[in-house]
This record gives sequence, C-alpha cells and structure tokens, in this order.
Amino acid sequence: MALYLTRQTDAQCGAGLARLFSTSVIKELACKGFSTIATRILDETRLLPFLDPTMLLRDFFEELFALLFRSYRNEYIYKNAIANKILLGRHSLRSSFMLTEFRAANCKADAVILNGTSNVYEIKSEFDNLDRLKRQISAYSLLFDHVHVITSAEQLQKIRNEVDESIGLMVLNDRHQISTVRNSRSMKQHVQPEAIFDSLRKHEYMQVIIEKFGRVPDVPNTRIYNECKHLFCKLPPEVAHDAMVFVLQRRGDCRAIREFVTNVPPSLRALSLSCNLSRREQTAFLNVLNTNTGDCFSSG
Repeated sequence: MALYLTRQTDAQCGAGLARLFSTSVIKELACKGFSTIATRILDETRLLPFLDPTMLLRDFFEELFALLFRSYRNEYIYKNAIANKILLGRHSLRSSFMLTEFRAANCKADAVILNGTSNVYEIKSEFDNLDRLKRQISAYSLLFDHVHVITSAEQLQKIRNEVDESIGLMVLNDRHQISTVRNSRSMKQHVQPEAIFDSLRKHEYMQVIIEKFGRVPDVPNTRIYNECKHLFCKLPPEVAHDAMVFVLQRRGDCRAIREFVTNVPPSLRALSLSCNLSRREQTAFLNVLNTNTGDCFSSG
C-alpha cells in the first residue's frame, strides 16, 4: 500500500485521506467494528481497491500516517507530534494532559498541554496562511502562561516576523522531531480572569468558586453564571490561571484515558485524547485495531 500511495498522492488526495484521522471514523469503528465513513473516503480517493484486506487496522493507520507525514503534513500531523514528542516524550500522563480545539476567547487553540502550568501550541503548517495569527496569539495570551507557534522550516521566518519575542517558536522537522527555535516567556501574570472563566465548564468554574470563596452564591439558577463570573474576576491573574490549570487537568485525571492513549498506535495518540470514547468503546476500538482492514472498510 505505501508505495502506491506515495506515487499517487497529491494535495487533494492527501486532504481526503487526512479525514480518516477523525473522531467520526474512530467512533464508528469502536461502535460498529467497521466504518462506512472511512470506506467512502477511501473510495473517493480511489484507494479502496488497492488496500491489502489482510493488513491489520493498526498497521493501516501507521502506514497512512507515515504517508501523510511525507506527502501532506497537515494539522493532525503536528497535533500528533505534540502528543508524542511533548506530552508523552517530555512529560507524563500522570501529571500532564493535552486538550485539542480548546475554546480561548474568540479562537480555538489547536493544542494545550497542562503540566502544572499551561502551554498553548498554535499550528501553522505549510498549508496555512498567517491571516489570523496575530488575533490567535492575542486571544491565547489572555489565558495561557506560555504561547508557542509550531510550524515548518519553510514558514518559520514569516512567522518570526509576525509575533513578538515573548512567543515561543518551534519547528517540526523531517525526522519527526520538534526543535525549539525560541523559548517562550511566562505571561500568566498578564492573563485575564474574565477570559479564563468563559473557557471553563459550569462544574469547573463552580469548583473554583467553592475553593476560593467558600461557597457558590445563593441565587436563582438564572443568576449563577453572572454571580460566579463576578467573583471569579476578583481573583488575581496568576491565581485565576493556576485555578484553571487545576480544574482542566482533572479532565485527564482518569486511568481509562491514560491506558487508552498509551495502548493505541503512535499515529492515533492525538486523536485518542480528543475522541471522548466511553470505557466500553475504548476497549472495542483497541480490539478492532487488531482486525483486518477488509473487515473494517465496508458496509457489510
């Protein structure tokens, strides 16, 4: 399969194949043991007839990821590198957690790693323009301690010209390594509690309010949000930031998540962190990874 895909892949085909690394495909495989979505994608890219039906599904994802890394280094490639090289390579799932597509002000952060503090990573692949970069960096600076941009060597100089020296710069190279070009500076003393509050779920900000103020305001449910926000915004920036880190890390403080992430193939690490499978679905998906692609990519 790898030789054929390497020869045939162009940008359009690569964009289609990248859709196989999606929550909808993983969920379908976990729930049904096969994926009509993946079958349709492979059919649209004209690759379905060329697959080896005896190849294990886990090997298929590994080969597909290697192909995309060579030929179509899209956003998922970078997210997965962050998961493997930074989250698992430099930290531990017992003390760190990674969120993807996290709402930050009026933007969505590509990847956030929480490990006692907060690091946000904005991905700018060779397929991305820089039109929104300044707005994104400004939004992230309202919430996170360290802000980084991770990019390709070809994009590096353009990005260096767009961001100030407080922003970390990183490059994903051809050897699957992430190199740091410039370290980020700590900015948590300048975060805005209001922006942090709006990024949290209700049970998370209520947990902070109870811890910092002793109790949740005794008001009707229709006023809880506004009253909690009023209190939260009284917190000093660094206190609000550290409270955010604490409650967000609780999202990953689960043995089932840690076991699932470490048991999927390396190509699926970032996706395993964001697909929100139940424990039963996780077990089913790990089992289906050891079945043949011929059984997974069909509607029958």
